Amino acid sequence: MEYNLQDFLSKVKDYRRRAGQRYPLWAVLSMIIMSIISGGTGYREFARFMKSNQDILIESFGLKHGVPSHVTIRSILRKLDLYTLTKSFRTWMSVCSVPDSSEWLAIDGKGLSSTVTNPHDSLQNFVNVVSVFAQQSGLVYDLQAFENGKAFEPRIARQLIRRLGLKDAVFTLDALHCQKKL
Repeated sequence: MEYNLQDFLSKVKDYRRRAGQRYPLWAVLSMIIMSIISGGTGYREFARFMKSNQDILIESFGLKHGVPSHVTIRSILRKLDLYTLTKSFRTWMSVCSVPDSSEWLAIDGKGLSSTVTNPHDSLQNFVNVVSVFAQQSGLVYDLQAFENGKAFEPRIARQLIRRLGLKDAVFTLDALHCQKKL
């Protein structure tokens, strides 16, 4: 059974109204992924990548209005349903590639600063993403987003390890996971 990335990105719920929509969500996400693979790390870099490759992107994705600007990319990403996106990504990765138990897998979490609510409060809430990264192949095999107010990284890391179902694999984690009572 072979799937392409578009099949999975098409399952990500599009929160936007149909009226005035210039770009399909799956196409914008695909172009962002291409930009990230090419080294892009921000809205403006994503837009520059799209602009410099606009001829092939317009033809490949059937875009009628050119490529999106950094403002459009930003507004799409800020309201995107991260949970549906990560679920689609996990499903796609499980079909595309399965980690070998001989690979060293690094598990680490990162907080997404643009998702902080109550920045001046001691009980800040923000979205974290924990990923399983293979050292040798350079692939992310699984990831999970969560709000820090509802879960914490060690518990999510254990879920990811169980979900991969590997035997005799080597996982590397940071010191946060060395607590006696988790």
